[in-house]
Amino acid sequence: MDNDEFLDSKSACAFIGGSRPINAATLYRGVKLGIYPRPVHVAPNVSRWRKSELATAIEKRIAERDAVAA
Repeated sequence: MDNDEFLDSKSACAFIGGSRPINAATLYRGVKLGIYPRPVHVAPNVSRWRKSELATAIEKRIAERDAVAA
Protein backbone atom coordinates (compact mmCIF):
# COMPACT_ATOMS: atom_id res chain seq x y z
CA MET A 1 0.00 0.00 0.00
CA ASP A 2 1.30 3.44 -0.86
CA ASN A 3 1.53 6.33 1.55
CA ASP A 4 -1.92 7.74 0.71
CA GLU A 5 -3.71 10.08 3.10
CA PHE A 6 -6.90 8.89 4.79
CA LEU A 7 -9.73 11.34 5.45
CA ASP A 8 -12.57 11.16 7.95
CA SER A 9 -16.07 11.97 6.73
CA LYS A 10 -15.82 15.67 7.61
CA SER A 11 -12.52 16.02 5.75
CA ALA A 12 -13.84 13.96 2.81
CA CYS A 13 -16.86 16.27 2.55
CA ALA A 14 -14.57 19.30 2.59
CA PHE A 15 -12.27 17.75 -0.02
CA ILE A 16 -15.17 17.04 -2.37
CA GLY A 17 -16.97 20.34 -1.81
CA GLY A 18 -14.03 22.69 -1.53
CA SER A 19 -14.93 25.98 0.14
CA ARG A 20 -18.53 24.73 0.55
CA PRO A 21 -18.27 21.19 1.94
CA ILE A 22 -20.95 18.73 0.95
CA ASN A 23 -23.20 17.30 3.62
CA ALA A 24 -22.23 13.89 5.08
CA ALA A 25 -25.58 12.51 3.92
CA THR A 26 -24.66 13.52 0.37
CA LEU A 27 -21.34 11.69 0.72
CA TYR A 28 -22.99 8.48 1.92
CA ARG A 29 -25.73 8.75 -0.73
CA GLY A 30 -22.99 9.12 -3.34
CA VAL A 31 -21.26 6.02 -1.97
CA LYS A 32 -24.51 4.07 -2.22
CA LEU A 33 -25.01 5.22 -5.82
CA GLY A 34 -21.41 4.43 -6.78
CA ILE A 35 -20.45 8.08 -7.34
CA TYR A 36 -17.90 8.10 -4.52
CA PRO A 37 -15.70 5.23 -3.33
CA ARG A 38 -16.69 3.12 -0.36
CA PRO A 39 -14.87 3.98 2.85
CA VAL A 40 -12.28 1.80 4.50
CA HIS A 41 -13.44 0.59 7.91
CA VAL A 42 -10.32 0.95 10.05
CA ALA A 43 -12.01 0.08 13.35
CA PRO A 44 -15.53 -0.48 14.64
CA ASN A 45 -17.56 2.64 13.82
CA VAL A 46 -14.51 4.31 12.21
CA SER A 47 -14.49 4.88 8.46
CA ARG A 48 -11.92 6.67 6.34
CA TRP A 49 -11.68 7.53 2.64
CA ARG A 50 -8.47 7.42 0.63
CA LYS A 51 -7.85 10.91 -0.67
CA SER A 52 -6.55 9.54 -3.99
CA GLU A 53 -9.78 7.57 -4.54
CA LEU A 54 -11.88 10.66 -3.90
CA ALA A 55 -9.72 12.64 -6.34
CA THR A 56 -10.19 9.90 -8.96
CA ALA A 57 -13.97 10.01 -8.45
CA ILE A 58 -13.98 13.77 -8.94
CA GLU A 59 -11.84 13.47 -12.08
CA LYS A 60 -14.28 10.87 -13.43
CA ARG A 61 -17.19 13.26 -12.88
CA ILE A 62 -15.27 16.01 -14.71
CA ALA A 63 -14.56 13.67 -17.63
CA GLU A 64 -18.24 12.70 -17.82
CA ARG A 65 -19.22 16.37 -17.83
CA ASP A 66 -16.73 17.17 -20.57
CA ALA A 67 -17.86 14.22 -22.68
CA VAL A 68 -21.44 15.48 -22.59
CA ALA A 69 -20.38 19.03 -23.45
CA ALA A 70 -18.32 17.92 -26.46
